[in-house]
Amino acid sequence: MRDSIYIILYSANLAFIVTHLYGWLLKWFYRPKAYSEHFHELFPAQKAVGVIYLLQLFELPYLLQIGDSDALLYVNAFSLLFFSIQMLIMCEGYFFPGKGRRIHRILFLPAIVVLVPMFCQAVGLIHLPEGWRVWAEGGVSVIFLVYFCLSIREALKIRDEVRRSNEERYADSDDFPVEFANLIRWVPTLVLILLAINFYADDVWVKFGRDILFIGANVWFCILTLNPWRKVVVQCEQCGPSDPLEQCDPCDHRFDDLAQRLENLLSEEEIYTEQHITSNTIMSRLGTNSKYLAEAIRLLGYSSFYDMISQHRVRHAISFIHQYPDALLADIAEQCGFSSQASMAKAFKSQGKGTPSSYR
Repeated sequence: MRDSIYIILYSANLAFIVTHLYGWLLKWFYRPKAYSEHFHELFPAQKAVGVIYLLQLFELPYLLQIGDSDALLYVNAFSLLFFSIQMLIMCEGYFFPGKGRRIHRILFLPAIVVLVPMFCQAVGLIHLPEGWRVWAEGGVSVIFLVYFCLSIREALKIRDEVRRSNEERYADSDDFPVEFANLIRWVPTLVLILLAINFYADDVWVKFGRDILFIGANVWFCILTLNPWRKVVVQCEQCGPSDPLEQCDPCDHRFDDLAQRLENLLSEEEIYTEQHITSNTIMSRLGTNSKYLAEAIRLLGYSSFYDMISQHRVRHAISFIHQYPDALLADIAEQCGFSSQASMAKAFKSQGKGTPSSYR
């Protein structure tokens, strides 16, 4: 029975290390043909993701000593601290390329200072004095708390960047970094919480569960982020299933109907007054995809999603200025969907209206 448990724990940790090595090879050396020309622009954090995978080789002391309490404490502490800071570097590299990554690498130093003696104890190179585990757990906890606060700060920073991007250019679902940011920004914080549970539980079966969970997540993530063969399939009641929009020319009736429903959203429901609106909001309301929405916007005479929203907001603001000449411009901006008075001024200028105050 004991041998069977050992084999189960060993197999799970071995699979964890092997799949992460595969992830490292994939992220560093695989280049889909569809993305080959602009690979680094499309995937700016590939190297950082690969480093996360490669670092899992430092779990070997536990693999070679399954069940050893010192090896378990070391490997759990290693995962908690190195995952924390490397995911921070990964997010910075993807969402804010070229900004501050060198500074973040310095944050590895406290983790290394704590982990090196734990590693040496785990492999038998040194014998730390009695009570060392309490000090080790305390040191890991303090460093992790700093890293955890940084991960929350990073998530909020990504949120603000998404809002700024949506406000300035109304990015839609074709803008993958913006869309991906909304989905991924809290994932590092969630992963850290799971790793903290694993560390403080200090149990081989909790570690086993973590290994299984991360194996599945790694495989899913690799497939999701490097799949150049996905196609958008659209459904037309009259024509049936088809390939993406550009391959379905006969279905102009869909565009006309969609354009009419979009016009109703704008003129009757005044959807543009919602702050931080993106094309995803409208796509959800209309039940369509980005390609169809882009064609409907063109049929209504707008050059882009940004142009459509901006024109309606500016017209709405002008109407407010005429009706309430003494109203504060900041209040008018909020009523019209602008995130700030400065954003409203920028929209006015882009349409040749000068500033809202000079127009009034």
